[in-house]
Amino acid sequence: MTNAQTMTHKRDLILVGEKEFAAQVSARVIDKPKLDVWMILIPIFFIFYFWQLKRYAKGRKTFAEKFLITRERALDEALRSAESGKGADVEQLVQASDIPVETRQGYRSWVALLVEHYRDLILAQGSSYPALVRSTYKTRSNYLLFLNRLNQVEREFDAALKPHLEKATEDVNGIIKLMEESVISLRRQLAEEIFP
Repeated sequence: MTNAQTMTHKRDLILVGEKEFAAQVSARVIDKPKLDVWMILIPIFFIFYFWQLKRYAKGRKTFAEKFLITRERALDEALRSAESGKGADVEQLVQASDIPVETRQGYRSWVALLVEHYRDLILAQGSSYPALVRSTYKTRSNYLLFLNRLNQVEREFDAALKPHLEKATEDVNGIIKLMEESVISLRRQLAEEIFP
């Protein structure tokens, strides 16, 4: 495998890890409909349950896709930067986003941190996502320090974004809080799995 193929392969490993993470977050954030025993006895309610279940599955898929948009863009920029040996063009990613101007500084900080992280992983040694993380961060403590920094940058971006979401989304504070708590918990769990 050439160096470019190796980097592309590592990018793919990272993307698979991010997709798994997005699926886990969506499972925590989106409520799954409950099947009560009595629903089985009344066919119309059973059909309604399956309709809700289908909507739940579609909602989780859509959530995961949206959750990954910025991450995929940052990952592609990290790959381009690693292959070229030049700095990442974070500003181009920020300009390509469709977010309010007032939130761009927080978004810029988040994207820059993601690109730096992904670039480090792409340049690391390893044949799996956990191996790339271990190679990059060496210890659980170092990885947790990075994750804490990432959590903080995301919270700052979320805080800047909240006023713009309140106009379009009911209970935005509750939704953002649930997402943040889920992400933090899942990242800690991932760190424990990668660094047993």
